Amino acid sequence: MSNLERALQELEAATSALAAIPIDDSGEAQAALDRRSLAIANLAGLTSGSFTCSPEECEDTMRRLRLSGEAGSEAQQRLATVTRAALAEWRQWSQVYRALGASRASDPEVDYHA
Repeated sequence: MSNLERALQELEAATSALAAIPIDDSGEAQAALDRRSLAIANLAGLTSGSFTCSPEECEDTMRRLRLSGEAGSEAQQRLATVTRAALAEWRQWSQVYRALGASRASDPEVDYHA
């Protein structure tokens, strides 16, 4: 198995792992993103120098890279959606917290710790 084939397989495996991550597990998602980034960097290192392959190998490589790119893009969009939802929830809780703080300052006789 060539270095290129190993690098492509690692990219495909890392992309599949990223796509399979539950959206509520940010630690696992970060590990999968790091793994995929490393696979991309390794692949880029292999192709940065002189690189030759047959037309069939080049076509297969490009097809696999496109598929990995598309799957990675879908996973990234899914993670972005989760991030937006978490930020929206945080904003709502922040508004509630500020509102409670304002009402507490104007009504010192209410015991909010009870």
